[in-house]
Amino acid sequence: MTSATIVLRSNRFRCGSKHVQLAWPRCNETSVTLHQNTFRHNNFYAAVELYLPSVPLVHITENTFVNLQGGALSLTLNGVTDSGDYSVVLSDNLFTAVGSEYLESIVSVDCTYSARQTVDPAHVPNISLIRNDFYFNLASTTLVTSCAGLFVTENAFVNPGATRDYEVRVHYEDVATMFAPLNYWNATTFDEIAARIYDYADDEYISVVQVSPWYLDRNRTQTASGGNRFFKGPFEIGGRMDTDITLSSTEQPYRVTQNIIVPHGRRLVIEAGVTLLFAADRGIIVEGECMLSLLSVFTYRTFAIFQ
Repeated sequence: MTSATIVLRSNRFRCGSKHVQLAWPRCNETSVTLHQNTFRHNNFYAAVELYLPSVPLVHITENTFVNLQGGALSLTLNGVTDSGDYSVVLSDNLFTAVGSEYLESIVSVDCTYSARQTVDPAHVPNISLIRNDFYFNLASTTLVTSCAGLFVTENAFVNPGATRDYEVRVHYEDVATMFAPLNYWNATTFDEIAARIYDYADDEYISVVQVSPWYLDRNRTQTASGGNRFFKGPFEIGGRMDTDITLSSTEQPYRVTQNIIVPHGRRLVIEAGVTLLFAADRGIIVEGECMLSLLSVFTYRTFAIFQ
């Protein structure tokens, strides 16, 4: 079978394992629609598992995912497409009370690439995650993606039990920036939002997530904008440098709470006698120029990467 139309509408699913599983690797004239369904209660595996690398039309809209310990949705697509009719939309869904402390993600959107494929921005499929509500879910990450074309906007993330809300696994050399503007992250400042996202600031090999502007309320009416602040508080530093910076104070150690990223064209000068205290798994990533004195002191899991 190479073509079909599958529509699941207004159903109620309740079982201990997978509720819906579709695996169609070669159906390139197929459309899949899940609309206004309720997926309730499972213990193992994602409730909905869709392996659709050749399916050009996938719409998952107005569904409710609730009380699913095994996760809500696992979607696998092709990372490269030549089709102008490609449309993948996840919108107006509710995800609540999903997950457990051992679960990796509530929703995963993954893209497959053959060994010979390279990511060409002109052929990256557009995937939209719009107006979804993620409330009180529990997992390492609420949303995980390896799809360079995923656009995340108008969603609400209120998941205090999750370690983070968004993790990208797209290589920086393929796509430098992923876009996630106009979402509510249950936070007010850029730094608070950055703590909920795993991207280039945590691993220099993956893409930057652009979150500005963002919403300040769950109703998504008030917005704020901004970017990384290198100086986050008294003697607290970290993040990507927008200007040349000299660290000179010897009176008190600087606490590095995010990776220090020195871009090309910027200079970080650490003068003699300066002490840097690094949080776990934090360090200095140097793309540009960094000048160190031999008398500078680095402590606690320090690392530096010079590119």
